[in-house]
Amino acid sequence: MEPYLFWLILGVIFVVGEIFTPSFFLFWFGIGAFVASAVSVSFGTLAQIMVFILVSGLLVILTRPLTKKLTKQEPRKIHIDEIIGQIATVIETIDNKQGKGLVKINGDLWRAYSKDEQVINEGEKVKIIKVEGSHVIVEKTGGE
Repeated sequence: MEPYLFWLILGVIFVVGEIFTPSFFLFWFGIGAFVASAVSVSFGTLAQIMVFILVSGLLVILTRPLTKKLTKQEPRKIHIDEIIGQIATVIETIDNKQGKGLVKINGDLWRAYSKDEQVINEGEKVKIIKVEGSHVIVEKTGGE
């Protein structure tokens, strides 16, 4: 396989990958591969690899802050203590034995387990007792 063809295929793979994971990260490696493809016409393998690394790395470093700002990909910060004691809605029936259960708290979905091993049906309201890792421990509210 000709080197320029290898770099073109690699570039297309990165660009297509970017389509499925819109993060403006893989795209820059695709651009780096396209530039390396152009370089492969006149230079050897080492130069191609160096150009790919240099172009891709510079694009990531120089444009990452700009793309984060444009796409507003700022992760929402949550303080665990602020959800303890809140009322949540059961989105998926909570059944500890089956390892199932989802609740919605302030628009966020959390894996949930019942405090007392009881099954809590979808649509019911629960109170958040504590957070353990990436899931919450809940109990049925008194009113339901």
